Amino acid sequence: MPFETPNLIANDTPVPEQVETERFVIRPLRITDAEIDCAAVMASRERIRGTFGPEHRWPSSDLTLEQNRIDVAWHQKEHQRRDSFTYSVCDPGESVELGCLYVQPTRRDEYEAAIYFWTAEAAVEMGLAGAIESRLRKWISDDWPFTKTAYPGRDIPWSEWGPSHE
Repeated sequence: MPFETPNLIANDTPVPEQVETERFVIRPLRITDAEIDCAAVMASRERIRGTFGPEHRWPSSDLTLEQNRIDVAWHQKEHQRRDSFTYSVCDPGESVELGCLYVQPTRRDEYEAAIYFWTAEAAVEMGLAGAIESRLRKWISDDWPFTKTAYPGRDIPWSEWGPSHE
């Protein structure tokens, strides 16, 4: 590799792979998800803007499927490299994306990881946004090898967290 970044999780520690419930599945985001991901992002653009901070410009109004494929491929590569981990939240048939979860490193010494997530308009319409958030938090708490995680913009106000996507 032309550059090195530290693993978020040590090589000898298993990465949690999947959660299945009756109403949704949480599993690694894959390049084959680019179309349903792009559809969910664009349909939920106003709802999910600010996921990574109040000044963060994602998702832009001109996001294309091609650009989204690049972004999704990059997230898949980060997962392989163990730099950070992005998960899709889908309906059980995996035809509709209901949200995304991002488990990322942070420069904040008091936390081992920063957790970001969004739920799509489809999740709200199906009455699943609260259940998804609860299950994501439980999964991070119970199955991930962290003792101290941060939920910037949710449990920690952006004004206390610092610059977008730290």
